[in-house]
Amino acid sequence: KKPFMEHTAPDGQVYAEVEPDMDYFISLRSDIGGVMMFLSVDGVNLGYYQSFKKKRKQKYCGHRERKGENETMTALHFNKTREAYGVSANIMLTGKVEVNIHQRGDEYYKKVEDNAVSPLLAADSTLGGKKCIKSTSSGSHSIEKIRPSKKVKGNVVRGYKIGKHICTITLHYCSALGLVYNKILPPPTTLEGNVVSAER
Repeated sequence: KKPFMEHTAPDGQVYAEVEPDMDYFISLRSDIGGVMMFLSVDGVNLGYYQSFKKKRKQKYCGHRERKGENETMTALHFNKTREAYGVSANIMLTGKVEVNIHQRGDEYYKKVEDNAVSPLLAADSTLGGKKCIKSTSSGSHSIEKIRPSKKVKGNVVRGYKIGKHICTITLHYCSALGLVYNKILPPPTTLEGNVVSAER
């Protein structure tokens, strides 16, 4: 639950400097309430949203699985992988987490979903090309919670419609090598003061 170091590129994009073989959760909070947040990692929608009725501190998100009233939130994992040749360094060496924030809309009623699971994130490590880091659903840490379904009547629960889109927050992530390729960090220097360049 410690944030990764962040760097801002010349174009204003924010990059988190991450390390391979580490678990992580996505931490969300709302300073105003009345919003709902939808998450995607490397272009894959995680299949659920977090609703904030009022101002609230962190909610930790990852690969979600719900069976009845039991919810397991498993950490995502940074895996080393290799990408295909012929793709730009910016695409190849960075991943991204996106959070789409909407106003929480009107109430409505829906059937209870007894079982729900997020799509799996998988990184193919067999391709050629540069080394990079991608997210997978293979984290070893998890948070267990009991979430009563709050049934309104019979097998029906209260839900909320998706309201007006407020904004999208995008956080890119990559290794220190990726930050050098993207010219966000300067290349390292040797003890003699020579610049060490990273070549394909």
